[in-house]
Amino acid sequence: MTKRRGGHPMPRVKTNLERINHPGPSVLCPACGEKTSSARYRYQTQNTEAHIYHCPSCTLEFLRPLPLADMSERQMKSIGDAEMFHSALLQRLHNSLVIQPEIRKVRKLLGRKAFSMLDVGCGTGWIAKIWADSGTIVTGLEPSAERAIFARNRGIQVHCCYAEELASEECFDLIIIRHVVEHLENPAATLKNLKKHLNPGGLVLVVLPNIDCIGRRIFDTAWTWVLPWHCNFFNPRSLAKLTEVCGFNVVKSWQTPSPLWYPDSFRRKYPRLGRLLKKIPLAMFLFAPLVCFGFLIGQSDNISMILRPSPLEE
Repeated sequence: MTKRRGGHPMPRVKTNLERINHPGPSVLCPACGEKTSSARYRYQTQNTEAHIYHCPSCTLEFLRPLPLADMSERQMKSIGDAEMFHSALLQRLHNSLVIQPEIRKVRKLLGRKAFSMLDVGCGTGWIAKIWADSGTIVTGLEPSAERAIFARNRGIQVHCCYAEELASEECFDLIIIRHVVEHLENPAATLKNLKKHLNPGGLVLVVLPNIDCIGRRIFDTAWTWVLPWHCNFFNPRSLAKLTEVCGFNVVKSWQTPSPLWYPDSFRRKYPRLGRLLKKIPLAMFLFAPLVCFGFLIGQSDNISMILRPSPLEE
């Protein structure tokens, strides 16, 4: 199932997550395929009970069974939170601090300015448009019809389908899968399928949340895990293992800070004080020192990896 960039509903209620001290049923890790029964958290709603498992082999944490088993149940359609809450300041900061460095890294590795790109989970296309304006030939993939319309109105060609359903024979020099892998029931199968759509010498850029960020370590069960939409919770080690299983070599890896989840996590942890954090964009800036500290100690909020198929896979 494909994630819509920035399109998570922003929960503002007490979490239904609790730590547990007993094992769950044995399950297979979706990253490395090893068996584990190490259930560390229980997730409960009125109609659902699932566990967040820890894989001792690759350290992935993942939710099973999936509360949203059907892909259509996990589709994100909202517009405002897909575009940094329509905050021009947040958009400018994200562009200058995250997207422009990405573009420079990819251009250097590909050795040219103009290239073709598939943006998986392109959402409303505002980031795809930044890449297009830089000279990239961009195609989007977005299952939400509402968001796909926004992207097309920005001049982006869009396939309206899920990543698992991509049937086009097109190949690209770059495939970006931004904040999607954490939503996938079988992330290895999806990455292997996307690899078939790479031109020789092509690259894949994966971006997703870092579950070992400082925010999760501080807030724990009150952290914004984005349940039940997120079902895989990666750190750099588990993401590297997944890419190895899928036949990729990691060319470049880095972390980026983001204050996005801190206000709601604070509200859940400290409900009375949290009432003071009413305006989300403004509230995010209050956590800037903590976010910067996490970045400095290598526990930042997002992981980015540029991948290339290993020589035996090309």
